[in-house]
Amino acid sequence: MVLNIVKNNQEVSDIAGCVKEVFGNSDVSVKKDYGISVDIAVIGENGLHSLEGLKELESYFNDYDIRIW
Repeated sequence: MVLNIVKNNQEVSDIAGCVKEVFGNSDVSVKKDYGISVDIAVIGENGLHSLEGLKELESYFNDYDIRIW
């Protein structure tokens, strides 16, 4: 899955680190930086991801806008 997260003056590496913390068993990489937002690719072993993980991300980025592709 690809997450598009509004940066709101955060460093891309910090955003990717938060995503990696939530999806620890997945490969997390920065796909594209748009300046205002960033695409983060999250690739798991079986390709499925928990909605609980997405809810946890909201606690890190509660003032941020997160989109899922």
